[in-house]
Amino acid sequence: MKIVIIGAGSTVFTPGLIADLTGSPALADATVALVDIDPASAETMARYAERVARERGVGLRVEYATDRRRVLEGADIVTVTIAVGGARAWERDVRIPEAHGVWQTVGDSVGPGGVFRALRHVPELVAIAHDMEQLCPDAWLFNYTNPLSALVRAVHKTSSIKAVGLCHGVLHTRAEIARELGLRPADLGITVAGLNHLGWVLDLRHGSDDLYPRFREIVRRQLASPPPPPENDPYAGFQEVSARLLEIYGLYPSPGDRHVAEFFPFFLRRGGDRLDYGLQRGLDMTNSILASRDDRWDRIVAQANGATELDRALFDEAREGERLVGIIEAMTADRPLAELAVNVRNDGLIPNLPPYAVVETPGLIDGRGVHGVAVGPLPEGIAGVLAARVRQQELTVDAALSGDRQLALQALLADPLAPSVEAAAAMLEAALATHAPHLERFAP
Repeated sequence: MKIVIIGAGSTVFTPGLIADLTGSPALADATVALVDIDPASAETMARYAERVARERGVGLRVEYATDRRRVLEGADIVTVTIAVGGARAWERDVRIPEAHGVWQTVGDSVGPGGVFRALRHVPELVAIAHDMEQLCPDAWLFNYTNPLSALVRAVHKTSSIKAVGLCHGVLHTRAEIARELGLRPADLGITVAGLNHLGWVLDLRHGSDDLYPRFREIVRRQLASPPPPPENDPYAGFQEVSARLLEIYGLYPSPGDRHVAEFFPFFLRRGGDRLDYGLQRGLDMTNSILASRDDRWDRIVAQANGATELDRALFDEAREGERLVGIIEAMTADRPLAELAVNVRNDGLIPNLPPYAVVETPGLIDGRGVHGVAVGPLPEGIAGVLAARVRQQELTVDAALSGDRQLALQALLADPLAPSVEAAAAMLEAALATHAPHLERFAP
């Protein structure tokens, strides 16, 4: 088994995936090829992976490169976790809209930030897929990069490569709902479907017992008398936006207010110097992540160099990479595996969304690969919200592939967070200028 990680300098994803690979008896002697355009990042992560494998006593083979084409040949699995422009570009995706009075809690999937990020990332994902067509045409591409839905759609639209998006958001939702219901997450049956970062909980069960009525009552009580939120985790505790959406649409959204609110701009308003509806926690988390990457990287470097002990707590935690390893094991062994969420082409899984849409549904994994599970039509109010986003993402993908400024402006204006034509045009020009090295298609 050969697994290629493109964007291996990720300080969150790569260490977790290395921990999971070295903990898997079926994959501990696989070859992992780490690719990053920064030579220091690629080499450091390779030394880190080699140390983890050595101290855990497994035969994981490690390669690294700055040119993905050097290692793609013979790959079985390609996973992508890139950030074109790095944390600096993400920060600009957030700050440019703020300068025009547009507030986002993350800015990585929808809103102006999601459009800007897609303009940078779509061409790179498509280029990776085209390289795979030449060097490993039978490999599966698993994408973690945001905006996840738009990027997987771009690969489907331009390539024959089998591409799936993975996101751990539904796992967070299950854990939080289970906590409210007094259950272990593993004991809670949950069905979620929709789009990435805006799925909807269709069913909640413990065995044959329908727990949705009890959960609705808990949420109603919380709305009437909101409990104090945890300080450090915006995904934990009472989610006011999600609670209000449950009242409006009859279903609870996933994966938490930090992402969900960006699909509903009327929640993203300022009360004084802070966001309302408890959303300031989400923006604070984004600002903290943008400020802390250097600290996380310094810790990885120290572990790679042997200057400090390995963070062994990582080996016992469920990480972003954990689901990927389980999926690879199931595909390799042709062992059926149910997954809470996969992002795949719709083709009738949700019949009242366009067939070409990349939807998030439960999945089934086996020796033939990754399959979405049909969930039937969604309530029309919800389907309308999602369908509008699907069409906006299609505009965004077309703009990113063509370099057409008019299409890019249309994509921005299709987002409810755009306050006016003038503001959208100004934001677009600022983003195109700021990100010019990564947006060559848009050069005048």
